[in-house]
Amino acid sequence: MSALFNALRERIEVNARHAVETYTNEVGEYQAMPPGVDDRIGMYDFAVFIRRRSLDLAVADLPLNEKDLAGIATVGRQRAEVGLSVPSQQQVLGLHTAMMVREVHDLARPEDVTDLLRMIGWLGAQGVRARSAYLRGYTRGVGAARVLSTRLEILARALLADEPAEPFVADLRLAGRYHISVLKTAQPVTPRTQAEVIAALTVDRIPATWLAADEVAVLTPGNDAKAQILQRVRHVTALIGHPCGVGSAEGVVGGLAETLAWAREASRVAPPQDRPERLPEIADLFVEMAVARTPAVDGWLRTFAKALATGPDLVATLRAYYVNDMNRTSTAAALHIHPRTLDYRLRRVHRVTGIDPGSTVGVRLLSATVARTLAVDHYAD
Repeated sequence: MSALFNALRERIEVNARHAVETYTNEVGEYQAMPPGVDDRIGMYDFAVFIRRRSLDLAVADLPLNEKDLAGIATVGRQRAEVGLSVPSQQQVLGLHTAMMVREVHDLARPEDVTDLLRMIGWLGAQGVRARSAYLRGYTRGVGAARVLSTRLEILARALLADEPAEPFVADLRLAGRYHISVLKTAQPVTPRTQAEVIAALTVDRIPATWLAADEVAVLTPGNDAKAQILQRVRHVTALIGHPCGVGSAEGVVGGLAETLAWAREASRVAPPQDRPERLPEIADLFVEMAVARTPAVDGWLRTFAKALATGPDLVATLRAYYVNDMNRTSTAAALHIHPRTLDYRLRRVHRVTGIDPGSTVGVRLLSATVARTLAVDHYAD
């Protein structure tokens, strides 16, 4: 056995203890586990086993066998039976993968490059199989009433990470394209409400997952009508009970990680809404997305926001004006004011900013100012 493999074998127990400490320190649910639960799910024993078995098989250039995969699935089932959630398990699996790779890299010397590549190659190929087995076991360990919602959530996370989704599909619909809608709130959503959102989408077998306590991603098959997708987004917003910034993007399976990144970025600059009027996409928000990445320009727009703040309801008026494509009648109706009152407010905008809101420059500059003002103020509250 090479020096690298010998060094890894000598540090199996040390690395396993470090792994358990990392899970406990970084995963909130592991911190909150009652005494004795960590023994029930065998965190340390499994950390030792997976490192020893991985090393033995990599040295022999052999894949995980069915017994290995069954054992890994059993561990996933045990995690579900003690109530650990899908997000916590995704976080643990990510930490595990990162630590296994880092453990090999940290011990490798320049002369170990062949064995380094061999070990990393084995982890890359077999890690996917092990992860799938673990998650299959986890779904079996969840109570029967939650199996479908859990499978949909795991499917959503697999799709968003560009990982193989077939192990979690079975009788579920797997599309070639998905429309991803990300809803971002100004404050964390309670676990109870998070569960209600997932349950509501489960009725239509729509994959969805909470990326964080203030951010949920909904994956709708790309061939569904936009009106139907919008209706689901409105339903989720109503369940959350707070205005949400909504960002949407569509992509193909296998490339959804990038699609998610775009949708998340759009959601963070989108004006928050109680009842979204449409599905904001990159084409609707690219100016705001670019501005948010450029602090100097963002600061410059804030000077116009301060000017608008000197007049009553000017930001809300411009918001309605642009949402209604600058149609005076529709805008006045939406604001419940007389068209002449609308005209007065638009003239006021012109006076305080020096820009005609109906001009080309006004549309470009003031619509971006309004969007940034609503988003920044919302998340600052």
